[in-house]
Amino acid sequence: MTLGDATVVARDSRAEAFGYAQRRTWVFFAWWYGAVIAIPGAVDAALSGLLGQDTERGIFAMALGAGLSSVGWLVTLGARFSRKLPKPATDIARVDQALRTNPPAIKISAIISVLIVAALFWFIPEIKFPELLPIIGFVAAALTSITGGMAYSASVLENSGELYARWLERR
Repeated sequence: MTLGDATVVARDSRAEAFGYAQRRTWVFFAWWYGAVIAIPGAVDAALSGLLGQDTERGIFAMALGAGLSSVGWLVTLGARFSRKLPKPATDIARVDQALRTNPPAIKISAIISVLIVAALFWFIPEIKFPELLPIIGFVAAALTSITGGMAYSASVLENSGELYARWLERR
């Protein structure tokens, strides 16, 4: 942090709330990255099982994701239950930019996700469709999970003032 950053942080009353939002988002994504692997794996395994196909790929992805998610949860244990005040955000201009760009990015991600899944449905020959349906489900679940994580982090950042105030009351 430079002297200029410290001056901006000292003047902007949102710095503490943004710091709390950044910590909360980091704690979330530490386990969510694994969940982004586990959720599509569960969808793949379920669709494969329903269609009488081998469920090994989906079960492997589900187990790998659950393991990574557990490790992420454990790594953030200290920050997750910390009563320490978060470090104030130092790059307020970047946070303001994220507040402006997150909503359109989430919409674009959702649209692209739908287009990718629709293209998979459209271009897969009918004869291969039952074989590839679990893969399409995997892709759809992965894209939905990624977009959901983006939406959650944007929500935390957008509501950081209220969330920080409630955290301070409970602290």
